Amino acid sequence: MNVDLHMHTHCSDGVYEPEQLAQMAVDAGLAVISITDHDTIAAYDGSHHFPASLRIIPGIELSSDYGGEDIHVLGYYIDPHHEAIQSYSRQFRQRRLKRAMQMVDKCISLGYVVDKNQIEALLQKGGTVGRPHLAKMMVERGYYPDIKTVFDKLLYRGGPAYIPYHRYTVDQCIDLIHQAGGIALLAHPGMIKQKLDPILQFQFDGIEVYHPENRGHFDEYSRLAVQKHWLVSGGSDYHGVPRRYPEQVGVFCVDADNVRELLQYRD
Repeated sequence: MNVDLHMHTHCSDGVYEPEQLAQMAVDAGLAVISITDHDTIAAYDGSHHFPASLRIIPGIELSSDYGGEDIHVLGYYIDPHHEAIQSYSRQFRQRRLKRAMQMVDKCISLGYVVDKNQIEALLQKGGTVGRPHLAKMMVERGYYPDIKTVFDKLLYRGGPAYIPYHRYTVDQCIDLIHQAGGIALLAHPGMIKQKLDPILQFQFDGIEVYHPENRGHFDEYSRLAVQKHWLVSGGSDYHGVPRRYPEQVGVFCVDADNVRELLQYRD
């Protein structure tokens, strides 16, 4: 049985609507998924309807700052209706909108024609607005051939139209997830550029062992999880962005036996 516990939808910086992603997971033969949108629980607001055959563990991926680097914290089994997580999502949504508008202004100053009304219209669907939404608009207007090229040329960190954003501390992210009744796991350690040891001192409940950027280190992170008595998770980090691996649901997935304790955490 295969699962994918790290997936993104249009509610944050993915391409597909939650219903579309869920159906793609079913079509790919996945039994369990977790939609872990960045800093929002909009996929779980009750307006989306998912296939009955698919188990979905409520999740989120929070952005934190440590040593000037973006450290992501995965939350599983969160209560999406808890006031703490609801409040965080509302505040982040407003910050994200402000940031998006600032990036639009930068694009306009660079000579691009961008309609701010399109950004505001996206918010009517719920969730947040981020760089992928702006990138999609640039592609639709014919400025670039695909989303990845927009990021490579314009929206990369430090790029001509990039605007930094405020992030919580690692401790604050872990605490928020716990307040909402969830468990907090360190996401994709293979993507972290600084030394891991100081980050591993935080009170995580587990670690994402299986991730595309962790390939070649699965055994190392598995041993770490055993040493710390941590839960193990894994997923594709699927966004649906062309030329970003994996480009299709199910290409990278996890054997349920490898994350059994997490899957049975609430049984």
